[in-house]
Amino acid sequence: MARIKRMGESYSAGDVVVTVPGMYDVNPIAVSYGSSYEHKRNHGIKRKARSWSMGKEELEGKLTLPLDVIAEFEKIAPNGDLALIRPFPASICFFNAENDMIRDLVMWKFTGNKREVTADGELANEFEMFVTSLQLNIL
Repeated sequence: MARIKRMGESYSAGDVVVTVPGMYDVNPIAVSYGSSYEHKRNHGIKRKARSWSMGKEELEGKLTLPLDVIAEFEKIAPNGDLALIRPFPASICFFNAENDMIRDLVMWKFTGNKREVTADGELANEFEMFVTSLQLNIL
């Protein structure tokens, strides 16, 4: 069963469907994405905080995939290098605790290549993704 973490909140995600161009459901082990903003206190003459301001938005994402799905991505990657795949959209659909359908669109790309096999024989890798845009609750 996949795990999903969206904007810092975890969901039970047995029915998560992650669709990328050319693959209906990539069957992720886990997917995590979100955004945060820089925050700053503005101080007055008495060194007390008088106001605050917000800075730029930071986007983040992680994707854990089984090795068989990773192999499919490597087949289309230039020279098998995942980092050379241009940013692609991922449509992520699931139901929240209130049984509302959540549909998000994440535009991201792989930042590198990786192989990892654990002692318990799990054949999956977690990838740090470079997120270029994030749209939450699209219709």
